[in-house]
Amino acid sequence: MTAVGWEQALATGHILAAFSALLVGGAVLLVAKGTHTHRVIGAIYVVALVVVNVAALSLHRENTFGVFHWLAVASLVTIGIGLSPLVLGRKSPPVIATHAYCMTWSYAGLVAAGCGQLVAAVGPGDGTWAVPIAIGAVLLLSGVVIFGRVPSILGPMLAES
Repeated sequence: MTAVGWEQALATGHILAAFSALLVGGAVLLVAKGTHTHRVIGAIYVVALVVVNVAALSLHRENTFGVFHWLAVASLVTIGIGLSPLVLGRKSPPVIATHAYCMTWSYAGLVAAGCGQLVAAVGPGDGTWAVPIAIGAVLLLSGVVIFGRVPSILGPMLAES
């Protein structure tokens, strides 16, 4: 396969995994937390998101490390922080809260990156100003939702443990 063929395959995999992560990640946000269903759907989400990020880090336009590459690195770090204590068997209230915030932010980052890509594709000019504004706006709105909703979901869960 030629270099162009590999890049096209990576781009296609990136897009398919991104749509999968958006759908499955949305489902994870809607199901009851801590259940077997949550863990199974969450695992599918994480795999899809890792594929999205690895593919993003492998794709380079104009041989630069741009905003979307930085978002991919941030996403991988967020996933790692959110999952490692649980994978290691630690399930204290602070670990569960960290998991909830990190995984919710990972989804917000996915949506922000998607909106940024959309603006880059159809927005004005080369998107040098519009892309960061779109990403920042989505992350700002996400922060309001996350800090408004996550505590109300965590409260009853952590009271039970």
